[in-house]
Amino acid sequence: MFTISPKHAEASTDSSSSDDEDNENNKENKRVTKSVTVGQEKVLVALLKRNGPNDGKAWRTLLVSAIFWGSSVAYMVHSQSVLSTLLVSISIVRNFMILHDACHLSFFRSHRHNITLAKAIQFFSQFEWSTWQKTHNHHHHHLGDNSVFDTSLTVWFSEEEYAKMPLKFWIPFRLIRDPMLFFPIASAWVFFVSRPVVQFLPRYTIPALIYSLFGLKPFFLYNLSGWVAGIIGLSLFHLQHQVNTPYRVTKNRKSTIDAGLYGSTLLKIRWPFTIITLGIEFHHIHHASTRVPGYNLADCHAEGEALGLFKDVNRVGGYRAFVSMFHALFKGRTKFSHADHHDPEHELPSFVTFWPYSALSLYDQS
Repeated sequence: MFTISPKHAEASTDSSSSDDEDNENNKENKRVTKSVTVGQEKVLVALLKRNGPNDGKAWRTLLVSAIFWGSSVAYMVHSQSVLSTLLVSISIVRNFMILHDACHLSFFRSHRHNITLAKAIQFFSQFEWSTWQKTHNHHHHHLGDNSVFDTSLTVWFSEEEYAKMPLKFWIPFRLIRDPMLFFPIASAWVFFVSRPVVQFLPRYTIPALIYSLFGLKPFFLYNLSGWVAGIIGLSLFHLQHQVNTPYRVTKNRKSTIDAGLYGSTLLKIRWPFTIITLGIEFHHIHHASTRVPGYNLADCHAEGEALGLFKDVNRVGGYRAFVSMFHALFKGRTKFSHADHHDPEHELPSFVTFWPYSALSLYDQS
């Protein structure tokens, strides 16, 4: 764990040097960020800045995405098969990752180019760009702060709150939030039902064009692809923040760097699946700085790893990802910590699941 060790300076006859050291110690003790030392934080900030937008990489990434989406749709129209539908789904996921970066103004160097891209690619990722920008920025600004209700997250209630729910809320919550049903239901809601006026054109322009050119079955398959893409995307988002042990602290303890390094995960996703995720698996870096675009996240992580900056990032492999998909509640009554995230003397929040999944140990107990 990144800890800030007290400095034990040798006695010095230079009183001004001693005063400077005391002042530095005081500054360090008052810092909200406890995951890295002052020196490490400077190195981390410089690393993040070095890995900002690169227009050459951006255009290459965009070209690959356009070819992937276009060829997948052409294959779907021609074959109308399950495989082609899945390929369209993952091409939509990749497009959404580009929309995500464009809305953070980090895909291109230019603010104007990012907005133009977001307005265009929203039709190929099925989500209205300004709505995403607003809701997602709220998530970034408040991740880890227990005083703000973050609707982007997928676990909200504790076991105690769940047990005390009136039956009229308990039954629908238990059904909708069941781990086997939640992500398909949430995908249908987010990408096909909610905000029908604002989302109408991004959702249905491409499907309507496919219907007019190729008929009903390709239209149905493309919408099915969008639904599956939503399930994949929401599952990834769940695994980025709902794996034990979560970063949830009181407002005065929250810091952006800790929210990134502790509140987000490093998902161990390997090629060729990284073609789809476009670096979003390095979510600890993304939350430390949204200015690092997806196509630079892997290199940024590798460089930081060599510098020893990410030793205690929450790494999630295949088994932990599987069992963490069942997380639905905070354990007991604890939803946040009053102390630093890594204070061993304070109880930290953790996630569990409903019965019967809990009886089968289908939750992360690491």
